[in-house]
Amino acid sequence: MKVLYKRILSGISAGFLCFLLTACQQNINTGSQSGANSAISSETEKKENDLSNAAMLGNSYLYGFDTYSVLPETDCFYRVGLNVRTVFTETMIDGEVPVIEELKNDKEYDEVLLMFGENELGWPNEQAFLDGYSEIIDTVREYQPKATIYVQSMLPVSKEVSDKNEDGINNKTIRERNEKLEALAEEKDAVYLDVASIVEDDNGDLPEDAATDGIHPNISYYRQWADFLKENVN
Repeated sequence: MKVLYKRILSGISAGFLCFLLTACQQNINTGSQSGANSAISSETEKKENDLSNAAMLGNSYLYGFDTYSVLPETDCFYRVGLNVRTVFTETMIDGEVPVIEELKNDKEYDEVLLMFGENELGWPNEQAFLDGYSEIIDTVREYQPKATIYVQSMLPVSKEVSDKNEDGINNKTIRERNEKLEALAEEKDAVYLDVASIVEDDNGDLPEDAATDGIHPNISYYRQWADFLKENVN
């Protein structure tokens, strides 16, 4: 009877030990898989949201990124009124070199995002605008050969501003120029970003409540803009 009892206990102990070992192994495997999934998730999140090694170059629209700090780790090189010609001659407010030469620093950017067009809407020669933009892309590629270059679409203005058509600023022309910019980006092996699509209303205008001047968006729209860039850059 004692022998049988010991055999039963021995069988139970062996089975229980086997169960414990199996459970532990499963936990280890699950933990490893969970850790791997977390690492993949973190890497994906970083890829989708990391613009810390990017630079933006352009006109007064970039002022909002500095003012609202929606992309605080992204370098912004700009000047109010800047166009595809003056980017080669004018400095930033506190700069010492032409704005485009700010890219000749000690950094190697992963991405350079361009924002030009509004200040050139009144130019009678559209080709001069496109040629200037093409030269910017070539120069950026010279200064930052490892960076992917992004051409951001021009943003629409409010219906009120568009109807006034001062200095050629109207949404019909903006849409036409954006089509040309998309074609230019493809020709120059750059990436076109349709930023206009995330701020325009059903009529293709900037909503009246989006900007006090009908041109430069408020912080909520800059946040949408920043989110769009985080999702579509990299």
